[in-house]
Amino acid sequence: MKNKINKQLLFIVILLVLSILISIMVYNKGVLNIDILAYNLIVENLRTPFLTNIMKVITMLGDANITIIVCLISSAIVFIKNKPLALVMPLNLVIITCINQLIKIIVKRPRPIGYRLIDIGGYSFPSGHAMVSLACYGLYLYIIHRMIKNKKLKIILSTIVIITILLIGISRIYLGVHYLSDVLVGYFTSGLYLLLITKLIDKYMIN
Repeated sequence: MKNKINKQLLFIVILLVLSILISIMVYNKGVLNIDILAYNLIVENLRTPFLTNIMKVITMLGDANITIIVCLISSAIVFIKNKPLALVMPLNLVIITCINQLIKIIVKRPRPIGYRLIDIGGYSFPSGHAMVSLACYGLYLYIIHRMIKNKKLKIILSTIVIITILLIGISRIYLGVHYLSDVLVGYFTSGLYLLLITKLIDKYMIN
């Protein structure tokens, strides 16, 4: 038990340090070397008409309308077994969205220009799609592991969720609306938040 707590604490510290360091560099420097490398790899070398169509579909899974619909459906399903947890799920979406918007307002990083494949406004840092997808779909992943007993089904669903979260982040870079650092800090920040909320759920809502 003590080793598990120590590992979780170490993970939290790593995520926190990485988030702060990258945020400071972005605030002071703007575009980072890792952003340029990601641009060269993903945008210049991987773009094709076929893949672009796929990425446009994938990125929609992190859009507000889709996440709200998925959240409400998931909440309705969970409500049957755990009413308090079902109510937390939409609240989770609201909280992570507010955190994302707060950081965007503080940093005020413009979106990449010159190679966007979709039109979008607002600030770039951190990626709202990355943050929301990890917080919401990550919470579903947690629920899957806690409430589903069938191991094969658990593995299949978990794999789908993890791949979906990763592809949403990649799609934002591919489509030219985010830098790699936007996506990374989105994941790191959301990861910290997810650790906190699942701890609270463990303590108060799931025995």
